[in-house]
Amino acid sequence: MPTPRLDLTINLGHVITFGGLLVTMAIGWASFDGRLRAVERTLETATATLVEQVRQGAQLAAVTDRVTRLERLAEERP
Repeated sequence: MPTPRLDLTINLGHVITFGGLLVTMAIGWASFDGRLRAVERTLETATATLVEQVRQGAQLAAVTDRVTRLERLAEERP
């Protein structure tokens, strides 16, 4: 039984295949990077909106407490 031999020649088909692989990887990386940046921008916007809503909620709670106290004072007056 003869032993298998490995052909170490490089032909045009190998070069084209390797070049196609590199181009495909570059396009995939660029596409993934663009999508990742878009997701990061969306996340930053959502975070900023959430922080603003929490701040406004705290202000609303303070105003509500003040109105409640004023209503109690108005009810206590004769």
